[in-house]
Amino acid sequence: MSVTRSFAAAAVGAALLLAACGDDSTQSSATPTTEAMTEESMVDETMTDETMTDETMTEESMTEETMVDETMTDETMVDDSMMVELAAWQNITLTDVDGATFTLGDFVGTPVFVEHFATWCPKCREQLEKTNAAAGTLGDDAVFLALSVETDLSAGDVAEYAADNGFDNIRFAVMTPEFLAAISDAYGNSSINPPSTPHFIIDTHGAAGELDTGSKSADDIVKALQTAAM
Repeated sequence: MSVTRSFAAAAVGAALLLAACGDDSTQSSATPTTEAMTEESMVDETMTDETMTDETMTEESMTEETMVDETMTDETMVDDSMMVELAAWQNITLTDVDGATFTLGDFVGTPVFVEHFATWCPKCREQLEKTNAAAGTLGDDAVFLALSVETDLSAGDVAEYAADNGFDNIRFAVMTPEFLAAISDAYGNSSINPPSTPHFIIDTHGAAGELDTGSKSADDIVKALQTAAM
């Protein structure tokens, strides 16, 4: 009887030991799963933080870009505010010898040299030679207009005059009676007296300068236009 009891006690002890080991194994296998879940949560939180950082950077970039755009708009407004109100005669339509229409107000942004002449005037021809040389020097950096006071002259006659004298850097046109009267009112009779070689400059903002007369060298014309472009 004592031997049987000893075996029974040993069996019970072994069963208890196995049960205990089984519980430890279950708990051990469950612990890594919990830790893994915690690590994944940390990764998700990190990704969320990075995403928030990216979104913040994007918003900051958008804000900076917006500020740049607003600055450019302000600069444009400053440039526009420098423009002047054009005189009435600057809005009168003229037609050049090639048949293209224009107004003197069309050239805002580029300095304009305006010279009044007559085909019968020797002094005009001499001055136009110097003006043509200045036009060749500046090219597209300035506009050169030669306006005939002979309102009854045809465009073909003026085109022939320009070609015969090699004035190929100047844009020629004949004044209309309306323009002749308006420019005379603005600048006086000297402005339509060809032998005095009347001329003036319109700066890049559309402001017309004072009437000038007398001979001007090509260099003087170039310097005056460069100043008007500032």
